[in-house]
Amino acid sequence: MRSFVLREGRLTSAQERAFAEIWPRFGVAGEGDAPLVFAEVFGNDRPVVLEIGFGNGESLAEMAAGDPAHNWLGIEVHRPGVGHLLLEIERRGLDNLRLIRHDAVEVLTRRVADASLERVQLFFPDPWPKRRHHKRRILGPEMVRLLARVIRPGGIFHAATDWEPYAEQMLEVLEDAPDLFENTAGRHQFASRPESRPLTKFEQRGERLGHQVHDLLFRRR
Repeated sequence: MRSFVLREGRLTSAQERAFAEIWPRFGVAGEGDAPLVFAEVFGNDRPVVLEIGFGNGESLAEMAAGDPAHNWLGIEVHRPGVGHLLLEIERRGLDNLRLIRHDAVEVLTRRVADASLERVQLFFPDPWPKRRHHKRRILGPEMVRLLARVIRPGGIFHAATDWEPYAEQMLEVLEDAPDLFENTAGRHQFASRPESRPLTKFEQRGERLGHQVHDLLFRRR
């Protein structure tokens, strides 16, 4: 069951150029069964932060630009968003950011080695609000176990959503695995937005509509 629906918009001419000229350097294959060797992907052994579903990538580019001590890996299935971020990489002159265009669950399952990630980020995933679609939500018990495998002990899983019922479900699912993750904000508590997470246009629009954003920060035991 996919946690996303692939709605392919048309690429701009600039995004087409980005795939032709920029992707060969900054794109990483999501297919395959061999775990990625991040020291080879990035050309150094800095700790890696992975973001699932980066949208148009502007906030991810901002984080990567502001934190060159980490390597950043973004996963997104929608080509226009990937193309947009490729152009941001070029505009900002970033060298610590790589992109995968593939299903995140498959990438985490097949292409990420055990305890190889410093942090995993999941910001504003599709809430699938209708009850019959809840099974499509990406964060469930199986994903929690998968995250626990790829995040190093002491590493962080950071999620954010403006859909309160989904936030409550995320909190419940993560706290149902106390042997794997610890809530850094305290039991049954949401975290304050850390300065490291940029305030996105999406979030600002949601706040104007009265949507409260909930952050969850859990540490791998």
